[in-house]
Amino acid sequence: MKYLPFLHGLYSVAPGLIPVVRQENEFDRQVFQIDDTYDQYLANKMDCRREDMHKYYQEADFDANTCETVNEYILNQIITDHPDKFELSFAGDRTVLLNIHTGEIIIWHTSSMEIIGSQYSTLFDALSSQLQEDLAVVQLAENSDWLAAIHLCAPNHWSPGEKIGQPFDHIHRPVPGMEKTMPHYRKMLESAFNKGPFTRFAWGISTDNRLNHHPVPPPGQDPDSWRGRSAAASKRLYVRTEKQNLIGFSAINAFLFTIRTYFYPVDELSNVEKTALWTAVQSMSEEALQYKGMQGVQEKLAELMLHD
Repeated sequence: MKYLPFLHGLYSVAPGLIPVVRQENEFDRQVFQIDDTYDQYLANKMDCRREDMHKYYQEADFDANTCETVNEYILNQIITDHPDKFELSFAGDRTVLLNIHTGEIIIWHTSSMEIIGSQYSTLFDALSSQLQEDLAVVQLAENSDWLAAIHLCAPNHWSPGEKIGQPFDHIHRPVPGMEKTMPHYRKMLESAFNKGPFTRFAWGISTDNRLNHHPVPPPGQDPDSWRGRSAAASKRLYVRTEKQNLIGFSAINAFLFTIRTYFYPVDELSNVEKTALWTAVQSMSEEALQYKGMQGVQEKLAELMLHD
């Protein structure tokens, strides 16, 4: 299974929303996917927690009803889709979630969803830490919207702290080519209530396959080597794909946004895939290349393709 959105040979920032029910197989239709890299993703989230979880998890006016609805959705999905990985049980006013794979036990008060005796600050934090996906919750009001919660341990060179509490158009304003989408984004979000959930893909090329690229390096890390993005100096390039899901909850006027990161070494792509990648990169504007940190990628790609 590979997610290669560039195969049509054209770079685009159009929403490209695909109803989840139209995905080809059961695995693709799962909002929360678990594969043989599960331990790697959980380890990355634990590294973030040891460093400073506030860098990666923040809330802003996260309504209690919204939080409860999102938590219940996550629980229902992982219990339904992954009964071999999770087990739910009840004892009085306590709910117990067992991660069968790791052996971790998470306990909370059923009525209040208050976490009990845990390293996690909230149930949303605890549930997000069991997933390979990163999560964001956007709240809509009559004339406004804002990022109410974000749990992002695989940031792609941006900081959750810069986005929390901000409206959708502000969050996406730096993305070149989004000018046409922004005037209509409210209708796009509201469509998730009636026609979703949706899946979409985003992609770029990275110089390493490290999940965490928060712009602020952890203590003791060299900033230049941490940030990477020097294609000329890199021995290997990777396609970095994000599989994103948009799940709307009309009763609470909010939606859940999931982000799952995948890496594919460019030198392991087939010749057809490499040709499509080359064509798609050539279609990118200078502004898009700069935004994605892909300056010099064309030269490196040409070098890799010549050595095949």
